[in-house]
Amino acid sequence: MRFRGVLLWLFFCPFWTLAATACAPRLDLGSDLLWVARHETGDLAEWTAAGKGGSAADAPDTSLAVSTDHAHSGRYAVKLSNAAVSSYEEVRLWRTDQFPQAAYYSAWYYLPRAYQTTDDWTIMQLRAPVPGDPSTISLLLDVDLRSLPDGDLIVSVYDHRPQYLRAATPDPAVLVPVGSWFQLQAYFDASPDADGRFALWLNGQLLYDLPRSFNLNGTVYFSVCSVSQALSPADSAIYVDDAAVSRTPVPLDATL
Repeated sequence: MRFRGVLLWLFFCPFWTLAATACAPRLDLGSDLLWVARHETGDLAEWTAAGKGGSAADAPDTSLAVSTDHAHSGRYAVKLSNAAVSSYEEVRLWRTDQFPQAAYYSAWYYLPRAYQTTDDWTIMQLRAPVPGDPSTISLLLDVDLRSLPDGDLIVSVYDHRPQYLRAATPDPAVLVPVGSWFQLQAYFDASPDADGRFALWLNGQLLYDLPRSFNLNGTVYFSVCSVSQALSPADSAIYVDDAAVSRTPVPLDATL
């Protein structure tokens, strides 16, 4: 099932209802795919195209590489390694653009093994320029992994604005798969009014649906990352593939 330039049967009515008033049985998603990184060129060209993205790693404890170890589709994915122990360090890829006020931001992740967290392990971020200082990118929304007492991992959302901070964890908790690919998909409506919204799905299951206002100028900074400290084992790795920004949700069975 192709995502580009063909009709798809859309299985995820909950996604679509955030972006429109009713579910549609079929959608032409060809023109709705705004940006994608498949990594099948064996490099990071899709992230850096037109000077609208890049990568960063805090050496020597973190690193980034295009890898054939695991791939969600095709041959390549990006491996984010982080061995920080005593302080937060980060490795990231980002794409920034004048994306629509409301859009979906998604990526597939693979954890080769379970890790125990002592602090938040951030693997996705939505950030924005500071009003009046577009050269400075401020923290806004983090998607984190956190350990339960029994060692299982869950997804958590943190809004850096002081009136929000940590969102309540879904009850019952939804566990993050280990040893298989999983999709995180966020719906972000940056409206400055009460109809602004951030929602997050794990493998098509809604975890968070947070109505709140945002006051952005249209530029959104989308990042897949590994920001952490003191993971156990300390030398962590997470793989990322098939990242996308789209006007409509990316179904789980879509081929980008």
